[in-house]
Amino acid sequence: MWVRDLSNPRLQRWRDAVQTLVDLQVEYQSWLDNLPDSLEGSAAAEKLETVCEYDFGGLEALEPPLGFGRD
Repeated sequence: MWVRDLSNPRLQRWRDAVQTLVDLQVEYQSWLDNLPDSLEGSAAAEKLETVCEYDFGGLEALEPPLGFGRD
């Protein structure tokens, strides 16, 4: 979890958005893990797998520019 940087609310919004995506991915993984056998191989299962396989590591490591010549 990131420390809130009050001097740059845009950076904090970026970090919050990425954290939201990571949290949603955890929820989708739980949904996929508990999917009934009858839905294996279904379109829903394939979409869940796609979401769960996405690597958000690059987004978590990304530091957007601060702007206005401050970076």
